[in-house]
Amino acid sequence: MEKWPLRLGKFLFKFRSFTPLPLILLTFIFFKPLSPSLFWTCTGLAVACAGESLRIASVGFAHSGTSGRESFLKADRLNTTGLYSLARNPLYWGNLLIFAGLLAAFANPWALALFIVFLFLQYHFIVLAEESYLQERHGRAYEEYCGRVRRWLPRFSNWAPPSGSFAWKKVLFKENDSCFNLLLAFVLIVAWKERHFAGHVRHPHWLAGAALLLIVSYAAVKVAKKKRTAA
Repeated sequence: MEKWPLRLGKFLFKFRSFTPLPLILLTFIFFKPLSPSLFWTCTGLAVACAGESLRIASVGFAHSGTSGRESFLKADRLNTTGLYSLARNPLYWGNLLIFAGLLAAFANPWALALFIVFLFLQYHFIVLAEESYLQERHGRAYEEYCGRVRRWLPRFSNWAPPSGSFAWKKVLFKENDSCFNLLLAFVLIVAWKERHFAGHVRHPHWLAGAALLLIVSYAAVKVAKKKRTAA
């Protein structure tokens, strides 16, 4: 019988896009931003964008037939070059930086600490399930890869250039959700902080316009993806 950590990891992998939502809601209900400083807002956005850049670089050079945003484990080939030559989980590092950046912009260290602990625990079990699957799927090749590349801590001396070209269309369609969520969350955080510290949203038209532009862009990419799939 499969051990509970693997069962939990598979469950969390399936619903990994939704598991942070209750914690996000609790953050807005029970935590308040502690500083109106523009420094934290801008620094948080920079960190979050760095995390998304990691995701883009990982997805853009990843082999087709490997897990993306699917709810099931998939790995027709191993990703071992590019960012995957430094550490085995660059996508999850990207996610951690995105959430860390957004919580830094929110300016509450307790909420930031809670999220980081939650994400590390979630990814610990998800990675156990992924590694079990990859071991069964690729056997010796995966064992050799694990012997060279650490799970989390990058080993920069291992750097191997990406084995293929960067796939812009794949990034556009696969990272549309992540980019949209990041930027819309940032707009909402700015509005929340303005209301909290000033008693009202000081720039409603700018923020509403930014949110509308994000929604229109997101919908346009979704429609293009649907047409491309149907073609």
